[in-house]
Amino acid sequence: MAKGDSKDDKKRREAEVVDLSSRIGVGSDKPAKLPPPREKSPPPPPPEPPEAPRHDAAIPSAPKPRLVPAKPDREQGALIRKALVEESVKPQPAIPSPRGAPGPGEIDLVATPLPTPDDWHRFELALRRVPGVGTLRTEYYRHGVLKVRVAYQGRDRLATALREGVPGYRVRVIGEDRATLQILVTSESEERRPS
Repeated sequence: MAKGDSKDDKKRREAEVVDLSSRIGVGSDKPAKLPPPREKSPPPPPPEPPEAPRHDAAIPSAPKPRLVPAKPDREQGALIRKALVEESVKPQPAIPSPRGAPGPGEIDLVATPLPTPDDWHRFELALRRVPGVGTLRTEYYRHGVLKVRVAYQGRDRLATALREGVPGYRVRVIGEDRATLQILVTSESEERRPS
């Protein structure tokens, strides 16, 4: 009840309560009365737009915010000057790589997975026992991948010689190029281990 309502207004509202059960026909044999249809009034015409004022000059717009310069910070200023100087300096030339393409009779051998340095060392020792394999030069060993430059002199290709047998290892060739050979290595002891 609002503050301005009196007790008489409250009684009138209670008297206006509609019995909904009689409207839907519950409890009586008579069909429910429908409320009288409301007369629809046509919508009011839209108001005419006011004539736009004519502008012969620049169209006014909201003022743009201006950035207030921050207080100078010595450390930040020094960092900005240093970055600007570094940008203007020419980049140094790349360090030339000591590795070149394999020479005649050499091939790059990429073997994976060799998870530990011990596995890498054992595989290199086994690789030296393959007939026709000469010097081995390790290029890199990272994340279980070993790259070795192999000097090979043999009747067949190195891939065939490796498939025929690296003592203690099973070798699958996954890629071969004129200068590179990629292999998957599985030690025989790993094959025998129950998983």
